[in-house]
Amino acid sequence: MLTTLILATSLAAPALKEKPKADNDIVGEWVLESMTTGGKARPNANPRPLRYVFTSDGKWSVIRGELALGDGTRGYFTDPKKNPAAIDLITDTTEQEQTPRLGIYKVEGNMLILCLGRESERPTTFEATARPRTTLYVFKRAKAKE
Repeated sequence: MLTTLILATSLAAPALKEKPKADNDIVGEWVLESMTTGGKARPNANPRPLRYVFTSDGKWSVIRGELALGDGTRGYFTDPKKNPAAIDLITDTTEQEQTPRLGIYKVEGNMLILCLGRESERPTTFEATARPRTTLYVFKRAKAKE
């Protein structure tokens, strides 16, 4: 009787879900290593590194050297369950009709590979193509400040 009760309870219980990550793997500070737009490499001639910072509250910023570019109204959304993982970057969250820049991303170790479309179509591969125009960014995770 006890075995039947345990078996019935275990069959009726919902399946355990995978434990969610405490933080999104994109959260953090990233230093630009390379950028390719429309199939052409864009050398980083500026001696001050370009950095993207993604926070756990859905904000992102661009920093060149010590100067923050933008006014802190940037937002982002990710869908890591898509294949490849999707990202929407919003440059101004105060606008009523936001136009996100659609992209895909992957984190491999300490590298972030981000491919963003210039048109309303989300890229499907990690390539910088001319048509549709896409930009491929390769970032390295910034080292923790001591």
